Amino acid sequence: MAKVKVITDPEVIKLMLEDTRRKILALLRNREMTISQLSEILGKTPQTVYHHIEKLKEAGLVEVKRTEMKGNLVEKYYGRTADAFYINLYLGDEELRYLARSRLKTKLDIFKALGYEFDDEELLDVMDKLLEKEHEFKTEISKEIETNEEALKDFSNEDIIHAIEWLAMAKMGRDKESIELLQKLGKILKK
Repeated sequence: MAKVKVITDPEVIKLMLEDTRRKILALLRNREMTISQLSEILGKTPQTVYHHIEKLKEAGLVEVKRTEMKGNLVEKYYGRTADAFYINLYLGDEELRYLARSRLKTKLDIFKALGYEFDDEELLDVMDKLLEKEHEFKTEISKEIETNEEALKDFSNEDIIHAIEWLAMAKMGRDKESIELLQKLGKILKK
C-alpha cells in the first residue's frame, strides 16, 4: 500500500467528499473491513455500503485486500490504496473552489467571535490566495513523496504528513507572493 496518494482529478475529490464515502475511508484507515462490518458501524444497508465501496474502488481509493470463506460465502475485506490521500480543492474546478472558499467563511465567524474586526471580502480573498499557494506546494511535495516511497518506508504516516506541512511552510517562506499575503493577513487580523 502506498504511503501517500495525491488525488488531482476533481471528480474523484468530489466523490471522496461525500459524507458516507468519507466515513468509509476513515474507517478503513485503521483496518480492513467487510461490507457487513462497515454497514453495521455506519448504520446503512449492505447494498448502500456496497454501492459506495464500488465507487471508491472505481476511483482507485479502495481495493479488496483479502478474502475469507465463511461457510459457503466468500467475504471480501476492503482496504485503502494509500495510508494518506492528499486532495487539492484549488485545481480549477469551480465547484471545488467554491467549497474551499465556503469553508473559510466559518473561520471568519470564529475571528469575529474573538473580537477581530475586518472587511469580510478582503480577508476571504487573502485567505483564499494563501490556501491556494499552500495547496500548490503540498501537492508538489506529496508527488515527490509518492515517487520516493521506498526511502520513506520506515517513517510513520503521521510523521510524513507533518513533513509535508513543514516543507510547504518552507516553500511559502521562500515565495515572495506568499510572504506578501502573510504580511497582509497579519495587518488585517490585528486587534
